[in-house]
Amino acid sequence: MNNLLEKVKVLIKYNSKLLDYENTQFNIFKICGVNHKENSHSSILAEFLRTDGTHGFKEKFLEAFLDVLKSEKIINDQFNFHSTNASVYTEFVINNGRIDILITNKAKQAIIIENKIYASDQYQQLKRYNTYGENEFNSNFILLYLTLYGNEASEESSKDVDYVQISYSDIIIKWLDKCIEISARNAIVRETLIQYINHIKELTDQSMTTQNNDELIELLSKKENIQAALLIGDNINAIKNHLVNKIFLPQLEIICKDLDLDLINQSKELDWFNESWAGFKMKKQDWNYFKIATEFGLKGLKECIIGVNHIGDNRNEKTFNELKTKFRSNNSGWVWKQFPKYSNWNKYDALIAILNGEMADIFKYELKQILEITKDLEM
Repeated sequence: MNNLLEKVKVLIKYNSKLLDYENTQFNIFKICGVNHKENSHSSILAEFLRTDGTHGFKEKFLEAFLDVLKSEKIINDQFNFHSTNASVYTEFVINNGRIDILITNKAKQAIIIENKIYASDQYQQLKRYNTYGENEFNSNFILLYLTLYGNEASEESSKDVDYVQISYSDIIIKWLDKCIEISARNAIVRETLIQYINHIKELTDQSMTTQNNDELIELLSKKENIQAALLIGDNINAIKNHLVNKIFLPQLEIICKDLDLDLINQSKELDWFNESWAGFKMKKQDWNYFKIATEFGLKGLKECIIGVNHIGDNRNEKTFNELKTKFRSNNSGWVWKQFPKYSNWNKYDALIAILNGEMADIFKYELKQILEITKDLEM
């Protein structure tokens, strides 16, 4: 096992040097903080999809998108969307919401895309968009639910709705690869597409080059390595749980003690990476209505938010309405913001941040910010 780990380390080091040589570490999308901003991703995707887009390739990129959807059996061959002179809208306003990306044509066909990076679903969100599609386009529309990994929508958003899941990690990358082929002679468009693909791969934990990833699989598949590889694989989540339970939680207890906060119902042996809606909860002793909480929107400690929500059904609407003005995101029970820097705690850099104490420092800073915001409110 030690020999195997040493070989993998060598491959990782080589991959890192190769990425440096190919200059993939420089990425304007990452520099501009596009990471979890859904509106920014929607604007980028919409620009490539536009038939009158600044890329200059008219409907070719949109047709490539449709080709990928058909080849991957996302849509059936009977849905022949007419792409010539199609219109693409972002944040399209309807009576009871905003559609992230709406693609329509003169034949009264539509593609409705709900784009979720880390945000939670809104109540009956997909149902509302589906109703709009039925009213405006009859059966001539498809409803796509786009997430990093192709996750299902929540039941409260999608109950009784016919929608299709697609992912950045697979479908969007395949489409953008086709766009690169189309734009091969246009250096600016081609290189922009390449940078955006690299950015998506980083967001979806695809840091290995294809060649090195194949080499890694071949290495792990060797007869002398496969037992060790499987043993390591069986314990991946146990390792991550160990880092949260044995390293981070003791740090969090110290932080809460320093800030005069009580941890609520916190088990030290939780299976964090298989728990739905996992998170940490804490409050001041004299708070009667609210608690500070984090929540991971996806299993595996992904899509972390931090904010304030009610304790059970004991509500204080006056304070809650004030809190809504101080946080960017809110729903009927929560006000929150995206957890900074490390929204996905299952990534290498986040796990290292737990080990070296950086995660605890960020967490303490965020708690102090929330305590400052709430200090004059009836909590």
